[in-house]
Amino acid sequence: MSVGVKPPATVLSIIDDIFSSKPSRLPSSQDLRERAAASELLTYLRIPDAAPALVHHLLDAREPRRAMWVLRIAKDIGYNFSPKFYGEIIQKLAERKLWSFVLPLTQTAREHLGYTTTYLLNWRLQALMENHHFLSLQDALDMFAQENVRVSRLTYHLLIAMQLRNHDLAAALAVVRAMESAGMRASPRTWAVILLSYRPFGLSPSLKNRALASLQTADRSTATAIINSLVQLCLDAHDLSGVVEILSMASQRPAGLHSALGDGITLDDDVSTKQLKAESVPLPHDSLVDVSTYNILLNYLARQGDLVRSMETLQQMRDAELKPNNHTAVALVRLYCTVDCLNDALHIVADAVRSFPTAAALLARLGFESSIPPTHPTYPGIVRPSIALFNTLIAVALQHTGLNGLRTILRIMRLTNVDVSNSTLAALMSHLHRHDRPRPRELVRAVRALMSAGLSPTTRQLHVLLAAVLREERVLVRRRGWTAESDCSGAIDSPPDRSQTHGGDYLHPTAGIKLTSRLRYRSLMRPIIQSLTDRGVRSDRVLFALRIKHDGVVRRDPEMALASFRQMVDSGMRPNEYHYAALMEAYTAAGDMTRAVEVMQDAVDAGVDVNVKMYTILINGYARVGRARQAAETFRSMVAEGIRPDVPAIDALTSAFFRAKAYAMARRVLLQLWPQVAPLPDDIAEAPLRQMAVAFRALSSVPSYVPPRLSSQEQRMLRWKIRDILIRWKSMSGYPKKGARARVDRSVPSRRTPEYTRAKTR
Repeated sequence: MSVGVKPPATVLSIIDDIFSSKPSRLPSSQDLRERAAASELLTYLRIPDAAPALVHHLLDAREPRRAMWVLRIAKDIGYNFSPKFYGEIIQKLAERKLWSFVLPLTQTAREHLGYTTTYLLNWRLQALMENHHFLSLQDALDMFAQENVRVSRLTYHLLIAMQLRNHDLAAALAVVRAMESAGMRASPRTWAVILLSYRPFGLSPSLKNRALASLQTADRSTATAIINSLVQLCLDAHDLSGVVEILSMASQRPAGLHSALGDGITLDDDVSTKQLKAESVPLPHDSLVDVSTYNILLNYLARQGDLVRSMETLQQMRDAELKPNNHTAVALVRLYCTVDCLNDALHIVADAVRSFPTAAALLARLGFESSIPPTHPTYPGIVRPSIALFNTLIAVALQHTGLNGLRTILRIMRLTNVDVSNSTLAALMSHLHRHDRPRPRELVRAVRALMSAGLSPTTRQLHVLLAAVLREERVLVRRRGWTAESDCSGAIDSPPDRSQTHGGDYLHPTAGIKLTSRLRYRSLMRPIIQSLTDRGVRSDRVLFALRIKHDGVVRRDPEMALASFRQMVDSGMRPNEYHYAALMEAYTAAGDMTRAVEVMQDAVDAGVDVNVKMYTILINGYARVGRARQAAETFRSMVAEGIRPDVPAIDALTSAFFRAKAYAMARRVLLQLWPQVAPLPDDIAEAPLRQMAVAFRALSSVPSYVPPRLSSQEQRMLRWKIRDILIRWKSMSGYPKKGARARVDRSVPSRRTPEYTRAKTR
């Protein structure tokens, strides 16, 4: 019987009946023999090639649980599956990222065949890695030795990826040395594997140079993987000039893909990125750009909300005669949702679920209007239901329709046979943490419920849990809200907390963060942390950022925060804007503004794009030590860099004058800058300052798309407003006579410094 032949409807109906009741225990072959209604299923499975055909059919119908049950029943009644069959099934499960099924299936194959192979053990290694269970090099080699199975080059590559994904650079290098000792020299494919898993560390110049050198001997697919990984690493660092350099090298077309990024981008020395000359590296292929390259760029532009360049990128994809795929569609859903074109995004989702009419009908609850045609490309026919598609939609639905939208999407997922994953829960937790701010206890219970269902917690979930706990701990050591009468003195809120020793185990899943006993979350989180520890999970860059903030803001020990920062760098991880911001916050919490400014300058010198959050930390710091003029000058420096102020930045500047007891100035600042984030309500100007502050802060939770950069006209207008504020403040404070030009504080780092230009063009 051919694998592609559809099984009889009666057989499928029997399976439907068994699973429709959602039994706590699936029936065994003996149970089926005792059911008269199930006899036809057992009879069918005894037909030659029927069992493989049924398993393949159920997998194609997105019913992996049923497929694995049928496989077990067929084996119990005496069907002998071939090694080739197991390989085909594992391949299908892996393509759909159903790693929780792959891992037990490799063991089932071992039991049924009576032996295992290098092929099956390599799949087992990858399934362990994808399920966040990490083995040491020796443990993995022992597993192969016990089965008397040869270790292949792919085995070493999987082990390299496993160690890098677990943020263990030293262990990854040890695997490379072991591979070379076994007579297998590092190849271009080895570098592709390293780059694909190197994202948690950040791109270093030495790694980039060695990866580019390997392109000379790489085959086309390997070279493309290297190029795409380098592009992703540059985008993670917001290094668009580096992206243009790599794409100029990878694409030999006169009007290459890089022009979509190059147009309008200018370096700080006023050299257009289109004038950049890529490093001379002879390449054996005409073009190394594929659809994945475009998808990487589209995802980045989608997160930036850059609709114009996204459309240019799509046009160049068409010009290159590359067909978009499912990942392209997911990137477009993210883009259209970001720029408030929700109906266009839902057109893509509607196309994905067109084979499920009941699910498609539910999209109207999310605001879908099928009668309104899309205004941007949607590429019908390329997208299918996937966890990536629905996770992207969930993040948007939570902002626009709240938990009702979430319930609708979860129902659509059930109707289209897409299972909720760990990443779905992490996305939900992250949204709740940012917008609804639940107590950490509620988030912990959600993860514990996931564990009860048989799934393992992940570091991404731990990120949200510890961030929520850290937020509560900050409240305990520092009162929030500048309009509180007790918080107007400008003094540092509390002395450093040295009542408990600092955690030093940076490799622990929590990066050694020691939770205070006051919040009583230790016992609740212990099973979650223990699960991660048992699987050998190490801390990552996000956890280091939380550790730095915990040391500096909760423990009030900036020197310990600096030690944690250095420990992360020593482990091979490159700091980004979050780590520098956490260290800046540590110094501002201690009132050391000089060191905070130095840290920001260090970030600039390292080529990190300073953002509105980093400036806001400085403005808040100056406000808390009663230096309103420096706070305003820092705000003006931020505007001069083209960085758009947001609600927290304007609120911080307002607080600087409020803490200085200049209440009229605080009101003036808030009224003048309010239109930068939302229209000024008609009745707000006459409201008390406290009421104005509460209403203004509420705007930060309103989802809306705002271009990330200020236009030249917006910069001039804002600089004029801040100049006016500084002049008035000088007059009130006894500074030089009114009308003198406000001087910008040169201690605030600037992107236009020679040091920054050198760092960006190195």
